[in-house]
Order: sequence, then structure tokens, then C-alpha cells
Amino acid sequence: MSDNNQTNRKNRRGFGPGPGHGMNFDKAGNFKASMKRLLKYFGKDKALLVIGIIAILVSVVLNTIAPGILGAAITDHLERNLDIAAFVSQMVVLLIIYSAAFLTNIMSTIAVSFMSNRVIFRMRREGFDHIQRLSISYFDKKGIGDIISRLTNDIDMVYQFMSNGFINTINAFFSLTGIMIAMFILNIPLTFAVLATLPVVGVIMVIIGKQVRASAKERQSQVGRLSAAIEESVAGMKVIQSFHREKTEQVKFEGVNQAARDASIQMETKSYMMMPLMQLVNVFGLVFVIGIGGVLTVANPSVYSIGLLTAFIVYARKFFEPLRQVAQVYNMFQSAMAGAERVFEVFDSKEELPAPENPAKIEDVQGRVVFENVSFGYVADSPVISDINFHADPGQVTAIVGPTGAGKTTIINLLARFYDVNTGSIKIDETDLRDYSRDDIRSLMGIVLQEPFFFATTIRENLMYGRPGATDEEMIEAAKLANAHHFISCLPEGYNTPLTERGMNLSQGERQLLAIARTVLTDPKILILDEATSSIDSLTEVHIQQGLLRLMEGRTSFVIAHRLSTIKNADRILVVHDHKIVEEGTHSELMASGGFYNKLYSIQFQKVDVTEDMEID
Repeated sequence: MSDNNQTNRKNRRGFGPGPGHGMNFDKAGNFKASMKRLLKYFGKDKALLVIGIIAILVSVVLNTIAPGILGAAITDHLERNLDIAAFVSQMVVLLIIYSAAFLTNIMSTIAVSFMSNRVIFRMRREGFDHIQRLSISYFDKKGIGDIISRLTNDIDMVYQFMSNGFINTINAFFSLTGIMIAMFILNIPLTFAVLATLPVVGVIMVIIGKQVRASAKERQSQVGRLSAAIEESVAGMKVIQSFHREKTEQVKFEGVNQAARDASIQMETKSYMMMPLMQLVNVFGLVFVIGIGGVLTVANPSVYSIGLLTAFIVYARKFFEPLRQVAQVYNMFQSAMAGAERVFEVFDSKEELPAPENPAKIEDVQGRVVFENVSFGYVADSPVISDINFHADPGQVTAIVGPTGAGKTTIINLLARFYDVNTGSIKIDETDLRDYSRDDIRSLMGIVLQEPFFFATTIRENLMYGRPGATDEEMIEAAKLANAHHFISCLPEGYNTPLTERGMNLSQGERQLLAIARTVLTDPKILILDEATSSIDSLTEVHIQQGLLRLMEGRTSFVIAHRLSTIKNADRILVVHDHKIVEEGTHSELMASGGFYNKLYSIQFQKVDVTEDMEID
């Protein structure tokens, strides 16, 4: 590795602990910042936005001039000079104007609908792409249900505002502007009578709006907790029913459900307060305008007419209608901004495993793995492993054993770079793991976890998940090597058998065999078996041991196993205890030494579960 790469890596990591594993958020709580970020998602669809705004403007202009034409028609052709033919012609003009306004309103609705759906599509895509790049520690610390809620419910709140509230907001703005201009042209005193209610409306919107936004954010948070509770309960249903804890879970869910209900009631109560208050202001405003206008019409009929008063009554109603829209949209807007802030918190979560600026090339990898003074803890000041040193030569099988909680799986997680070490380094072929791209690292490794995960698709697609271009012959050969071909062939649809979510329509042992076959097919350079045979019965285990031995040939392999009898033939056994390696050697060497491994092996044949907090003399 070059000195420059070494220097870059040191500068990137700093000295001492690595980047850590706490949540690093750039909080999106700033209202203006959230709004600016949201506008960036419009992208090329700004043209649709312009079309929508122009269509709304035309519709508003047409709707605004119509009452003036109506008032003039009443005054000129009914009140002061009876001319039915002229009045009817004016009514025809009004019908044409309102029809044109209707068509332009449809055009604006379609344009905004296209725009909002495309914007939300981009937000969802970015959210999904981003969570794919987050480290495992993010998902360890955040509830799955909350993440799902943010990328579905919260984004949907943004969509509701964009698709419904946005067009109403633009329409209300243009309507209010146009109506005020028309009223000032017609008569200034009556216009001020209509505008007298504006300060009251502004105070109501500001006071209630702040409360609605805070309540909306709390409601969305509670909905996230509700989603998490449901997801956890469904995933753990077998455990719940096995321990007869249905009633307890119902009580727990009742509490979460009540909190979500109360938050929704609080938010919607505050939200609905806006409309009755606005209606009350509307009524007072109309009464005020009619009263003032009636007095002025009687007192000065040469200036004020019934037609003028009629036009102002129509304008006043039209003026208060967009105000009600603004009040309603303001609530929707506050909910959308609360949702956007929660979504941006996910977007702003840092990729905790930094990518190298100039990643090292993976060429002719031999598979030599070296741990040098590695220490790591999932939480600061709580090390799970300390000062781990060992090396694994190419093609060598290394077994990692020890009590539950000793740190065996942590060592594997660090090797797969699900996490970064706090201190020390892990090298593959003399190059630090952090100098490779994560994709390259994962392409080198095949991992079989203790609890295999499968997607709700066919067995064929699940087996080819790590190598989509494999042939059927290669897939079947991998299944035979893992001893999975026989049970797959016995299924009604064979390799085309659809799996349910997580493959729950198969037995645990069958899922484990499929997981091994899927890893075999990827032909990895470094193989990791994390309790890979723990869920398989002894007879099945015997059947696959030879296949696993053939699979390990020529590969650097790491095996974690509670059943020590399964790792007797390992080239090297690492014994982990009290967060560090206490012994290493072959099975025969460790048994002969009479140390910790010897005692573990002896205890296991007594059928005692060995845990880290047990004392073994």
C-alpha cells in the first residue's frame, strides 16, 4: 500500500477510536431549510409547476372578473335601465367565462398531479437508495417500524400537501390578490370593510399553526412507534404464542395504540379549531360588509347601488373562501413539514462507514486475513473485543469458539465490514480493509448467518440472489453440494416453489441448507459460517459436512460453532473469552493443554449451555 493511501486513511480515521457508531444526524428541524430541500426535488418538473401556476392564474382572473360583470349587468340592465336582452347576453358571457375557468382549473390539477407524483417518486427512491448504504449500526439503533413509517406515512403527508394543498395555496394567493385588486377598483371604503378581518385571520393562523405542526410531528412519531410495535409483534408471533404472552402483548400494544390515538386526537382537534374560527370570522365579515354597504347605498345611492353591493357580497364570499382554504391548507402544510423533517432525518443520517477516495484494487486476491490489535465496542467505553491479534493464511480454516457473548460474531461482523474497528486494523493481503470499497469486500465473501433471510419469491431467485447470471446447472450443483437438492426436488414446484416472507413455509433446517447453497453459488474467496449448522439436526449435519469441506477447499474460511465437535478438523481454533483470545491452536493441541478449550469441550458433552458469565475453573 502506498504512503499516500496510508496517510489518507489516517487522516480519514484520525487517531484513536474510529468514526463511532452513534446516530449522526444533521437535524432538519429548520423550517426554511426543509422547504428549500423539498423544492430541489422538483427538478425538471418545474415546467409542470409553471404550467400549473399559469393555468391557476388564468382560472383566478376569469373567476375574479365574473362578479364585476354580474354587478354591472344588474346595475346597468336591471336596476337603472331595464334591458332583458342585454342582461341575457351578459349572462351568456358569464357562462363562457366560468366554463373557461373550469377547464383551466382542470389543466392545473392535472399538471400539479403529475408534478407531485414525480417529486414523491424521487423522494421515495432517494430514501430507499440511502438506507441501502447505511451501516448495520443504524438499523441496530433505529426501529424498523419507525424507518418504514418515515418512508411511507411521512412521505405521504408531503404528497397530500403537494397534490391537494399546493394547488389550493396557489389558487388562494392569486384569488386573494385578484379579488383585492377588483374590489379596490370598484370601491375603496367597502374594500377596507372586507379587509378589516385580515388581522384576526393572521393571528388565528399563526397561533394554531404552530400548535398543529408540533402536534403533527408528535403524531407521526407515535405512528412510527405503532408501526414498530406491529412489525415486532408479527415477527415474534411464534415466541409470543409459545410463551402464552398474547395478553401481555395486547396490553403493551394497547398502550402504544392509545398514545397514537391521543396524539392524533390532539393534532386533529387543534387542526379543526381553525375552520370554526374562520367560519365565525367569515360570518362577522359578511355581516359587517352588508351592514356598511346597506347604509352607504341608502345614504348615497348615486355612488352606491344594489348591483355594487351585490358584487361586493360575492367578492366578500370569494375573499373569505380562499382564506378558509389557506387556513385548511396551512394545517396540511404544517403536517407536511413535520413529515418532511422526519424524512430528512433519515436522508441526513451519515453513512458511518466512510468510503476511500481512491479504493485499492482487488486483483488476484489470495485471501490472507490479519487482525492487528483490533478493539471494538458497539457502545463507547463498552468494548466487546479487545486487542485481538491473529492471522489466517489462504485456504486455511479458522474456527472461532467461546461462550455466548464472548465476541465471536463481532469478529465476523468486523471482517465483513458491517462495522469499523475502533482501534487497530484488519487486512486482506496486506491491505487495510478500509482501503477497499465495500462492494469489493462483500464480493470476496460468502456469509451464512445463523438466522438466514429469504425474500418472498421463488427458491430459484433466492438461490441466484448473489449471482443472478448463474446457470441452472450451476445452481443445482450448488444445491447438491449443500444437500438441498433432494428436498427442493420433492416440492410440488421444485426450484420454482414460491417462498413466503423470510421463507417461513420451509423448516428451519431447510432454510439453513438453502442459505448454504446460496453462498456456495457465489463462489466466494473468503467463507464465513456463523453458526451455519446450529439449526440443522445431527443427521442432516453429517450429510453436509463433506460438502462444506469441499466448499472450503482453496478458500480462507471462518467457522463459528457452538457444537465443538463440528470444528475438530479446523486448521486453527481461536478461543475467545472475556473479550479477547485466550487460546489458539488445533483441536488436539488445545485438548492436550488442558486449558479453557478443554473445559469447554468437556462441559459441552455434559449438555450444559456455556455462557460468557459462567465461571470455568
